[in-house]
This record gives sequence, structure tokens and C-alpha cells, in this order.
Amino acid sequence: MRVLYIDCFSGISGDMMVGALIDAGATPERIEQELKKLNVSGYTIEWKKVMKEGISSTKFDVILTRDKSGDSHGHHEHAHGHDHDHNHDHGHTHHDHHHHNRYDDIVQLIDESDLALGVKERSKQIFAPIAESEAKIHQMAIEDVHFHEVGAIDSIVDIVATAIALEELEIEKVVTSHVPLGSGRIRCAHGIYPVPAPATLDMLKHVPIASSDLMYELTTPTGAGIVVSQTDSFGTMPAMKVTSIGYGAGTRNIPSRPNVLRVMVGEAMESTASETITVLECQLDDMPGEAFGFVMDKLFDQGALDVYFTPIFMKKNRPGTLITVLAESGEEMKLEDILLRETTTLGVRKSTWLRNILQREIVPIDTKFGPINIKQALKNGTVIREVPEYEDVKKAALEYGVTFQEVYQTALIRND
Repeated sequence: MRVLYIDCFSGISGDMMVGALIDAGATPERIEQELKKLNVSGYTIEWKKVMKEGISSTKFDVILTRDKSGDSHGHHEHAHGHDHDHNHDHGHTHHDHHHHNRYDDIVQLIDESDLALGVKERSKQIFAPIAESEAKIHQMAIEDVHFHEVGAIDSIVDIVATAIALEELEIEKVVTSHVPLGSGRIRCAHGIYPVPAPATLDMLKHVPIASSDLMYELTTPTGAGIVVSQTDSFGTMPAMKVTSIGYGAGTRNIPSRPNVLRVMVGEAMESTASETITVLECQLDDMPGEAFGFVMDKLFDQGALDVYFTPIFMKKNRPGTLITVLAESGEEMKLEDILLRETTTLGVRKSTWLRNILQREIVPIDTKFGPINIKQALKNGTVIREVPEYEDVKKAALEYGVTFQEVYQTALIRND
């Protein structure tokens, strides 16, 4: 499986993403040729090698050409130095810039192009969360959203170019590091806002965030759209054989830090998959026993990966119970809230763990007791362990009036 790891230690934007993918092996000439399939004119693209605090990286730029009024629209720097400033005077913009700034217009533009189906789908995937967040923030229908920051030619190009590069590199899975947002203020189409921009923050509300005291906008709406739409999991670099590495340059020079986005492309190691999880714990010695079952059910209903209770002895040798909850990264807050509200604990401990898991598959089989699902664990494509699904075995045992073990063993023998 072809894997892309996005290491956004200095944030992520559209132009940085395209530059990094080119640096990792995507063909800029092919990107340029594919972009011509969009019904958009009035721009050219450029790519070049630059140095960022000693790191060689690729800078990708969209250059807006002269319009009918004779005004020239060059590549403007956003307040953070990554994406482009799209707050042009609408009385002097290129026709395509003015025409393709509604979400419906952009979707139609992509659908009516001759781009490959995979490129179309990825492009619309990136635009969708941006449109949804803008619609939510401004209380309007999604089809009426106007993209002041991301609807201009250069950002349409950034997003579609990202999709083209991902398809060329045959990326099947994307893992992203924790995402830094930055701080300070930024000028948007509606005025001056705190960093992160409202749309960026809304899109990343379930994404693991990295702290940063830099007074810049590190992750832009376009960057956030790429992250939330293309990422399969967040955390540290997965087990993979790296075949290429790319660095995409931002516009701004940040003192003592390379303003670059790093990506790694490679083949996933098939033996195990790695993922980052959050472990929540609290210990109790004063809660009624019947309440524990209620808490466990509620935690599972809200998406806990696992919940278990451990008998312990607490201070003054009092018997107690340790509650342990395993949660996906980004899902821990609602589970923590359940522990604080539904138990007698006064606090919850949290830690982040990296776990390796075997590949898992569910294989349905037919038995004399009806269909039974077999849960298989695989390593390097080989089944190393398999068990019948408990609920299926229970249901069959009750329906046929036989023992649980008879159904269980029949399913295992039938699957050999």
C-alpha cells in the first residue's frame, strides 16, 4: 500500500502541499498539463528550488496574469506567509476569478472538466469541508458560500494540483502529524480575525492539534481542507519503507525555523498498522457497583475503543477500581466528559500511546446453524488467528437450542 506521511511541523497550506509533493516526485510538467483541462485561464504556475533555514525545498507559485483592464495580479502573500492573499478589489479581478467563487461554481467547474475521476473526487473532497465550515460560520446554505480566501484562481489551482499529484504518486493512505495552528491576527475578507481563522478552527475541531507560540497563521483554510479530507489517521510516522521525501516551501521566512512542509512517500509495512490512541484513567473507591455497567455502556456508545475495570487497593488499603478507557485521537474529550459527569472521580489522567495492530478482516461462512462471521487477524497477508464472532454464535445457539461451544467449534471446523 502506498502511504503518504504529512509532517506539518510548520503548518500546512495549499502551495506548500503542492511544492512538497513535487519535491517528493510528482511531475510538475504533468501537473501543468493536467491543469489545462480545467476551464480556468488568466494564470501561469512556477516551481523552483529555494533554501529555508538551510533546507532545500520546492516553492510552488500561481502567477495571475493581466486581465482585460490591464491590471496585473501577481502572487500575493497572505498574512501568515503560506497561502495567497485573495482579498483583491473585485472591481479589477480577472473574469474567471469573479465567476468561479461560489461553491456550486467550483464543483461544476471540476465536474465538467476532462480531469481523471480520481482527481475530480479528491478535489471536491478538499473543497467540501471548507464550504461546510464557511456555511456554518456565516449561517447560509452551502451552495451560496462565496470563497473569498479559497475561491480565487490560485487556490483552485493549488487544490486541484494537490489532487493531481496525489493521484500521480498513487497514494492510497495518508497519515498526518499533529497540526500546529499558530497565533496572532490575520486579515480576512470580513475583517481582522484571531489565528486560526474561523473556518480553519471549525474544520480541525476533531483533529489532534500541536501547540505553537509563533505569531503567524501556520495552517490555512486550504491546508485544513487537505488535512481533514485526505487523512486516514493522525499521529507519528507509520511503519513504512520510505521511497521519497519532499519539502514544500512557504512564502514567509520564520526565524530559527524552516518554514517548510515535509512529506514522506513509501510502502506500508504489512505486518502491523500503527495508530496513536489516548488512554484515559481514573480510580474510584466510593461509587456503587451497579453504576460501573452504566458508565461502560455509555463510554462504548460514544465511541470508546475499549473500556475495562481493574481491582486495586488505594490509600489506607481501601479496595477500589481503576477505570481505563482507550480512545481514538481527537475523540477523548467527550469520553473524558462522561467520566467526570457519570462517576465520582475528581480528575482524569490522559496519556498518548502508539499501538501496533494486526490487519483484521471479517469473513462470512455458512454453517448448519446459519451464517457466522469469522474475525481474522492477519500478518503479511497470512491468517495467524481467527475466532467466530460472539454475537453470531450466541444468536445461533439460542435459535437452534444447542450449546455455545457446539456452534463455536462448528464454525471453526467449517472455516478450515
